Amino acid sequence: VSHACKLHFVEGVNITSPGSLIRGTLGGEALLSVRYSSSSPDAPVIKWQLKRDDKPIIGNLRPEYRDRILVFENGTLLLHNLKLSDEGTYEVEISITDDTFTGEGSIDLTVDGRWFIV
Repeated sequence: VSHACKLHFVEGVNITSPGSLIRGTLGGEALLSVRYSSSSPDAPVIKWQLKRDDKPIIGNLRPEYRDRILVFENGTLLLHNLKLSDEGTYEVEISITDDTFTGEGSIDLTVDGRWFIV
């Protein structure tokens, strides 16, 4: 008796993040670190958004982020000159044309104010 077995591999983007909570300081910077893997050689489309307002941060760059962000090839987001309004849950979505599934991840950012002793 012989049995035939078919395996179907569903291609997708896998995202990993070393930490889901990042703490930053007002005026400082925060590195929202992610990595992705895919079997596709195509360049990824990386979309970050702040969950609070569900508007993309990159792509059509919003004025409040202009000159304050840098997105690395691996998907990591670096935010400069942190503001209290930057606090919240950031969602990243990485998609590649050939892959069936989009990779998704989220990181919470807290921004601490600076305290001065008088």
